[in-house]
Amino acid sequence: MQTLEETTITPEAATPPRRNPLTVFRSGAFRNLWLATTLSLFGDFFSYIAMAWLVLQLTGSSILLGTVLVVQALPRAVLMMVGGALADRFTPRTTMLGSMALRAVFVAPLAILVLTGRVQMVEVYGIAFVFGVVDAFFMPARQSILPRIVADHELEPGNAVLNVTAQASVIVGPVLGALIVQALGTGWAFAADAASFAVGLVFVLLLPTVAAAPMAAGPRKAAGLGGQIADGLRYAWSDVGIRVLLIAIAVIDFAANGAIGVGLPTLAHGRFAAGASGLGIPLGAWGIGATAGALVSGFVPPPKQFGLMIVFIAAWLGVLVGAVGIVPSLLPAALLFGLAGIGTGVVNTYGISWLQRRTDKAMQGRVMSIVMLASMGMTPVAYAVSGPIAQLNPTLLFVVAGGMMLATAAVAAASRTVRSLR
Repeated sequence: MQTLEETTITPEAATPPRRNPLTVFRSGAFRNLWLATTLSLFGDFFSYIAMAWLVLQLTGSSILLGTVLVVQALPRAVLMMVGGALADRFTPRTTMLGSMALRAVFVAPLAILVLTGRVQMVEVYGIAFVFGVVDAFFMPARQSILPRIVADHELEPGNAVLNVTAQASVIVGPVLGALIVQALGTGWAFAADAASFAVGLVFVLLLPTVAAAPMAAGPRKAAGLGGQIADGLRYAWSDVGIRVLLIAIAVIDFAANGAIGVGLPTLAHGRFAAGASGLGIPLGAWGIGATAGALVSGFVPPPKQFGLMIVFIAAWLGVLVGAVGIVPSLLPAALLFGLAGIGTGVVNTYGISWLQRRTDKAMQGRVMSIVMLASMGMTPVAYAVSGPIAQLNPTLLFVVAGGMMLATAAVAAASRTVRSLR
């Protein structure tokens, strides 16, 4: 693995060029990646809106809608590390190609079935399962391809642009999907979904072909997919910096997912008495903050003391999330969410760039899949644990969540190894 000391003594690193996220668009390869990623994100939201509306049209059952979402979520979680291993074995570009092609191939017939009135729930469950599988392949590949197509000093600007695009898609994608469903019907929403994946496939094809990266000097490469996944786990755990970041991500996201997914709707319905806007306004504020944080991170060079940044962000989030459970009304809660969002935008840009720089290129798909698993894998457990706490006292849920983040910051700050991470 290339050490950080090796990366900091090059002339380019000693005198880094002035950062501007927009300059990364000068790279044709990055433009193609950005367009493919944008189309994929919008396609995902089109499918989410269309799928939810279709299930309700066919059955009128929220329970069945929940089962469809579970059918999609389970293979995504179970196969995430398989997707990372495949990205390392076949290159991220190849894995993205296969994922985009499969989504286009499966969604197009579903659109025809919906338009002709022949669709049944079995097809809905089938496409949900396929989406979960291909998401597990596409997501680690998308995160690990950037270092192969941009210069080292463009990692933060490139990740900033991709993060801002992801935040924008969260806001705009569902709105566009809903408008298509409203104006043209569910079938045409699936057709637009298939078209976005098909066009995105073209932009992935235009990405440069790069051979799979060989492993740096070290342990012998394991044979077989299972062995490669085990190698990825050993590699991530043996690197102190990656291990610390994984633990921090797992704890912070576990706490945040429970507080936001269960606690915020409880506050909106009860204490804030603001209806759906009591849920939408804080989430929107979080998105605006995350966008601002990502943008700033694209312009400003990353801090040299990466470990101290992790300590600060964990403490920042802990204080703000804990305070949400204490404030009496919607507006201060939204302000706190916006400030917390800034922290997530910053850490998502700097943290991913740091990982991409630190990780051996032959391991990047697997490491990114482990990061995503740490972030999302425990979400169902977080929801299950948070429900009874929120029912008892939503303030307690937010205070506990903030306390977990503050404890993470304290443990990290107490470690000299963490403080010295660069």
